[in-house]
Amino acid sequence: MNTLQKRTMYVLSAITALCTCVVYGATLTQVHTFDALSYILDVSRKPWQQLFHPHHLAYGPFGAIMSALGTGVDVATALQCANAVAGSLGSAVFCAIVYRRWQRIDIALLATGSLAFSYAYWYYAVEVEVYTLATLCVLWILWLIMEPQPSRLRWQLSLALGMAGAVLFHQTNALLALPLLVRAWPALRVPGNDRRGWVIAGAGAFLIVVSAYSWVMVGVSGFDTYASAHQWLFDYVDSGWWGGKATLLDLLTGLSDTIAAGWGGWIGITLICLTTSTAVYQRIRVQNVWLLVWFVTYAGFFGWWEPDNIEFWIGITPVVVLLVMSGFARLHRTDVRLLLAYVILFSTFLVNLSAIQLRGDATTDLQRRIAQAVRATSQPADLLLVPDGLQELYLPYYEQREHFLSVNAAIVSAGSWANACVNLQQAIAQTHQAGGQVIIADDFLIPSPTMQTRYGLAGDAVTTCLSAIQPLLQSLRVPTDVPVQQLLPTAGVLLQNGALAMLGGAPLGWTANNATSLPATVGWQVQVDRDPVLVSPILDVPMPRRLVIDLAATDTADVYGQLFVATAPNQFDEAHALSWELTGQRQRITLDLTLMPDLPTRLIQLRIDPVADGAGGTVIIYGISLE
Repeated sequence: MNTLQKRTMYVLSAITALCTCVVYGATLTQVHTFDALSYILDVSRKPWQQLFHPHHLAYGPFGAIMSALGTGVDVATALQCANAVAGSLGSAVFCAIVYRRWQRIDIALLATGSLAFSYAYWYYAVEVEVYTLATLCVLWILWLIMEPQPSRLRWQLSLALGMAGAVLFHQTNALLALPLLVRAWPALRVPGNDRRGWVIAGAGAFLIVVSAYSWVMVGVSGFDTYASAHQWLFDYVDSGWWGGKATLLDLLTGLSDTIAAGWGGWIGITLICLTTSTAVYQRIRVQNVWLLVWFVTYAGFFGWWEPDNIEFWIGITPVVVLLVMSGFARLHRTDVRLLLAYVILFSTFLVNLSAIQLRGDATTDLQRRIAQAVRATSQPADLLLVPDGLQELYLPYYEQREHFLSVNAAIVSAGSWANACVNLQQAIAQTHQAGGQVIIADDFLIPSPTMQTRYGLAGDAVTTCLSAIQPLLQSLRVPTDVPVQQLLPTAGVLLQNGALAMLGGAPLGWTANNATSLPATVGWQVQVDRDPVLVSPILDVPMPRRLVIDLAATDTADVYGQLFVATAPNQFDEAHALSWELTGQRQRITLDLTLMPDLPTRLIQLRIDPVADGAGGTVIIYGISLE
């Protein structure tokens, strides 16, 4: 290119960077993906040593740096702005690539707009994700190898850093090795400076990547066994979630949405027709075989890995645009097909602008409304049983609710559903014991088909696990557009409502010392040892005047029982105790709590000594109620 053309290229690229940055900045999303919220929470809460993810090693530390630089700005905004800038720079680099190749402003603008305002590229430039930064590195590589200068040290270093950056921001960019090898093959076959330059660049990138992973695994994370390193590196691969399970419909959906949300299929078909038209009439032959190898390599892998995920198609979007532009570049500026391509680009821009604004509007986000409804009806100590997905991140990030559990998280932490069910029951009991309530989403009770297939779960596995508390569940009042939530009230509320009369087996949240629970179809049956103690959950209800205990004690060594009222959690004394005489038969005992001196205003907790001082025998508590 001559001096004027170079100046035009730089000015055009600068204008592209500015315009796209303005558009991206104006459309920053307020509704985040699962991965995006994961990054935000990690950067917000974890030390930098824990931010290294094996599949995108560099993004966590990069996010920490951006967060530190964004003084006075929340983490999400800081990372989104960094992505928006990266997306704008990538658009500018691509504009320079296209202009340098064809020296046509109209083709450069058409190509750049097709990339910058495609749905996938645009959305991930306004979201908190790794793919825009990885694509910026990929575009830099594309700039360097479109017109390689392997004999120059600066080119070698730039290519090495570009390749290393692409892999460190997302390791699937290691797939670039094949098209780069095809591109470099003519130079590699002939001894000389060019071959040496390609080898130095490739070896440099390899050394940077291997050194980075080795430092993280050994120096930062301290993995000292092959098993620990393997688990960290291949956790996703071994999980069984991805690879070989996609359908043709998934592939078509992913490709369509990459272009435009909802309309990508029609736009893609129109572009194919136009491209075919230019190829037929202009007799265009594809000369850059390595671009086709690049496309086939990425498309083959992601078509197998997860084709419906648009984030994976961003990396080959620039290649596809270049292949399409090779046809349009041969058309005259006034050719109707080129004008039609601009109409399609403008239509795509409007469609994607509307889609991104709609998707990014927090006021229409159902998951946000669910999280808000749950917060409004819960306390921080309550246990929230949520469906697998965004609620696991929405609740802690937006609503400061940290005590939650999903089926997937329960199984992952326990290793199997059998163990997870036990842990789930214990979590509910512990919450109740501490005076909390449990909110259960209906979606939690029915695992998704994916979860059922992955873990071999029956459709009623969760409801069966929670069958003991099913009679105690109440419908929670939530807005009509929020999915149904059920409530297990606190022990105090159950006591006030008389629900504790429904005891069957060991009651929820109660603890027994020197007493062993026995199977029973009615009531709570215990084998008592010496000095048995039964302690209630935290109740925290207004102090009643009288309390009624329905029980039966047989074959006991003592004929007296005692009730203690706590003055504080787990604080019991004889001054706040009442006793009764056991008859050896079922009896209904009414205790006048006002007889106790200095009676607290609230009933915090109860302790029942069913046999004041004795050993042996059986006690059955049929129910406890207030009068």
